[in-house]
Amino acid sequence: MASRILSSTRLVRAPLTRQITRRNFASDAKDASPKFAEETFNGNIWRNTVIAVIAGVAIYRIDQHLTNQGEEKHPFTKWIEYHMESSEDMDKFNQQKLDDASKLAEYRLVVQEAQRAPIYRLRNPESFERASPRGLVTGQQVDLSDLKVRSD
Repeated sequence: MASRILSSTRLVRAPLTRQITRRNFASDAKDASPKFAEETFNGNIWRNTVIAVIAGVAIYRIDQHLTNQGEEKHPFTKWIEYHMESSEDMDKFNQQKLDDASKLAEYRLVVQEAQRAPIYRLRNPESFERASPRGLVTGQQVDLSDLKVRSD
């Protein structure tokens, strides 16, 4: 705790010029020209490039050795094939999906072509109520007791 108090009091007592120079990023060098690092072939990029080329050649040679000059499959390829589904199983699965899609397409065609039953509407539904019940001719009347007249 005491060190905090001392450090804060030192900042307060420090001269104003010292605080300004700390914030200023100007260099104290007498030469104003910028100085760059010397460019040589000792940089990391050259080392990494040489390592990458050597690793590539080594991987190629190891690959040739593992596959007996390219006559066999690579072990990585064998591992991938081991974990994959067989082509016969995938063909069956795809055929099943294709059959399901064709059934759905046929159903949609049937549903799209479906039409509602036509509704025959009378032009003058009040004509049922106009005639006199006493002026009926025998054999020409129809039982209309279950008829519901809609007016929409």
